[in-house]
Amino acid sequence: MTEAQKIPDVRKTVTVDVPADRAFAIFAERPLEWFPEKHVFVENRVSLTIEPFEGGRYYEVGADGTEIAWGTVVEWNPPKRIVLTWRVGPHWQPVFDDEKASFIEVDFEALGPGRTSVALTHSGLHRHGEIAPRIHAALDGPSPGETLARYAQVVARVGAAASAVPVTLVNKFEVTGPAEQFEEAFAATSAFFAEQPGFIEHTLHRRLDEPASYVNIARWTDNASLRAAVARPEFQPHSAALRALAVSSPELFEVRLHAKAADAE
Repeated sequence: MTEAQKIPDVRKTVTVDVPADRAFAIFAERPLEWFPEKHVFVENRVSLTIEPFEGGRYYEVGADGTEIAWGTVVEWNPPKRIVLTWRVGPHWQPVFDDEKASFIEVDFEALGPGRTSVALTHSGLHRHGEIAPRIHAALDGPSPGETLARYAQVVARVGAAASAVPVTLVNKFEVTGPAEQFEEAFAATSAFFAEQPGFIEHTLHRRLDEPASYVNIARWTDNASLRAAVARPEFQPHSAALRALAVSSPELFEVRLHAKAADAE
């Protein structure tokens, strides 16, 4: 074993006063709020997303549309565990190869009905090569550390109310394959979602002046139900079929105003 491979893991913990499923949801759904602001790959970061399935991306988007991945979702096991690769290179710049990335392991342990221990472990640091000792030194220190401290602040702020409001998923599709095949694949995906808890409705629209451009508007009772549905193994074939036929740009919204036409006199 080389000296680099002897580099120990760095583990931090924090306890939060919410159930394990809510602790998991807040971590997975609100990374932009708890992720340290100084740790960025893009200029003026506007979003940070952890895709809720194994093989998904963990990426940020800048104000100019630049998108860079921090890593890949290696393990997705709600509400117990998330494992991500961490693609940090020399001078804290991104690397684009998971073979040169270490791992972030996040474990959620229920301590009771409304209390959860959250452990964040940086493992496999030797995979960073010659800069591994410097990365270990930068991460090492007492719990909870900056990341978990910020996460605990978010939990304290949103608490049990996180993801408790209805949400609308607006997903834009630019179809690269036959439109008829895309619509068939989307119909199959919609049928899968219709059987999931929390699903309300889907509508798929096609632009009049751009036949290859579609928009899907999906309504769910809450964000946690949506994420649970897309995390199911049964969803992955549907996701793969859609990705083979179109490029998507999903965005999540909550309702702020709703109006109906006045009844006729």
